[in-house]
Amino acid sequence: TNNPIMHKYRLISKKGEGTFSEVLQAQSIKNNRQVAIKCMKANFFNIEKVNNLREIQALKRLSPHPNIITLLEVLYDEPTGRLALVFELMEMNMYEAIKGKRTPLPE
Repeated sequence: TNNPIMHKYRLISKKGEGTFSEVLQAQSIKNNRQVAIKCMKANFFNIEKVNNLREIQALKRLSPHPNIITLLEVLYDEPTGRLALVFELMEMNMYEAIKGKRTPLPE
């Protein structure tokens, strides 16, 4: 298969799904690092549309920050228009992280 995800990552499980994407837990074949892969449901038929996504622009502009998840890699397959964003894997979801906090998050 020409799917760039399959060449670099071993899929472990589905973590969740929303209107625009699904999130998979995976492991890097190269270094065994656990990651979360956000697979976009929409197709993007040129790299300019991918680079102009507000989510990608914001993550690149705000990173690194201790309270913002790190975008590790953008996987784009131009022939199919498939896009996946590879993030560090959080051990808990956002609700669990906020619920466990006793003090506000620092800026």
